[in-house]
Amino acid sequence: MLALAVVCAAGVYTANAETSTRRTSTSVVFDEKVKIKKEDLPDAVKSALAGNDYKGWEISEAYMYKEAGTYEIELKNGDEKKTVKLDKDGKAIG
Repeated sequence: MLALAVVCAAGVYTANAETSTRRTSTSVVFDEKVKIKKEDLPDAVKSALAGNDYKGWEISEAYMYKEAGTYEIELKNGDEKKTVKLDKDGKAIG
């Protein structure tokens, strides 16, 4: 899906659907969020998710932000759900 950015004198406003927006020193970068198979997650991310912090949680959906090379993983544990964001080394981010 695409994102729309409107630049006004007051600043930058974004409306997005399945994208992430990062501001660099001189521009706004749109990062596409792409659904991937859990098998396609990097080994470091899989190892992090297999650790004690996520014990009992199963991957329900996995996404990659192409530009940043980061991952958003939706987890479930019974009726509970949560979303985690990890970098390619399996470290939690933002």
